[in-house]
Amino acid sequence: MRKKIGIITGSGPEAGIDLWQKILEENKNFLQDKFQGDLDAPDVTILSIPQLGHSMELEKNYDMVWQTLKTAVQDICKKVDYFVIACNTLNVYENKILKIGFKHKFLSTLDVVKDYIEENKLKQVSIIGAMPVLEMKKFSVFKSLNDTFNVEVPTNFQEVHKLIYDVKKEGGESSFVVNNFKNIVDKLESKDVFLACTELPLIKLKYEEKNLIDVTQLLAKKLVEKTF
Repeated sequence: MRKKIGIITGSGPEAGIDLWQKILEENKNFLQDKFQGDLDAPDVTILSIPQLGHSMELEKNYDMVWQTLKTAVQDICKKVDYFVIACNTLNVYENKILKIGFKHKFLSTLDVVKDYIEENKLKQVSIIGAMPVLEMKKFSVFKSLNDTFNVEVPTNFQEVHKLIYDVKKEGGESSFVVNNFKNIVDKLESKDVFLACTELPLIKLKYEEKNLIDVTQLLAKKLVEKTF
């Protein structure tokens, strides 16, 4: 029996759909010729909770968001073997998930980003995400990366934060969104850029000069591996 997967989403809901689609893609890639159809797909449970959208302003909503997330974690863990949160910002609650006894089921974005950096022997990387992530303080799941790696973030946090809101409202195919995103990436020195907000991979931008690393794709790949 394959292990069961859970996705907690809602910040935003499209991010959960995007992650699920990538899990299906990675499952086919993993199985290759052994994949024969529906019966070879992974068992996935999704909880989409709109109240988790308060994470965009996490500092003033920290306790309220945790109570919502805590209930979701407790509910989904009754049904799954492993789960992820389709929001990089919400991964900052990893220690709280540990305290309520579910860390052994939780795969965090920090886990897969560190693995990628180490496996590819990267010396400098950039991270683009929502303001709580970019500030690299107590509300950022990636804060500890600064202890080991050279991590660059965009200089204008407000510009990136607004871009994420624009993706939620306008979608990733909007030329306005695509152009603003390209302007942000152009200013970064690092070649390797982690898209550490689940809205960012939704933006339809192809970039030859830089390696845009989709954290959602990394999560999907690792989850599929864990199901076997």
